[in-house]
Amino acid sequence: MLGTASAALPVALALSGSEFRVSASRLEGAGFVRFARGEEAGEGAGPPVAISGIGSACLRDLCQSVVTDTPVGPVTVRALAGSEAPATASDLVIDLAQMAGDVTFTRFRLARDPAAEGQPAGMAGRPEDHGQRADTIVIENLRQIALATTAGVIRLPGLRISVDRGRHECS
Repeated sequence: MLGTASAALPVALALSGSEFRVSASRLEGAGFVRFARGEEAGEGAGPPVAISGIGSACLRDLCQSVVTDTPVGPVTVRALAGSEAPATASDLVIDLAQMAGDVTFTRFRLARDPAAEGQPAGMAGRPEDHGQRADTIVIENLRQIALATTAGVIRLPGLRISVDRGRHECS
């Protein structure tokens, strides 16, 4: 199954705590903040994550995939966008399990209280959080595993969604 569209919409993507993969050939962002978060032990506690926020971001060759195990075997839902024109997002917040890529920061600050300065909407750093900040971030060959993503507005030019049997994750 395949669908195509161009979209701009407020987004909150959380797949029942399931991990999903995101890749992009290039991410350019302004207003970056990251801090670690480990939820309290007990019922409803989630895994530790690195919460990353970017005030505004452009992504080239964006791929997002999630694999679900079903009675007939694994099924992959993949979304592709940003090959002709970049995908864009405002107030992007990502709960990361893993991230890899070639990163360049400008005006990078480490060990700053993430609650002390302005941050993207939806970010809520605590005074005790150990954080990173940068005015800008560029990531080449972005690869990440995330648990949730929210954005104020996300624009996905040339969006293509496919649903296929088997494992066809973004690489």
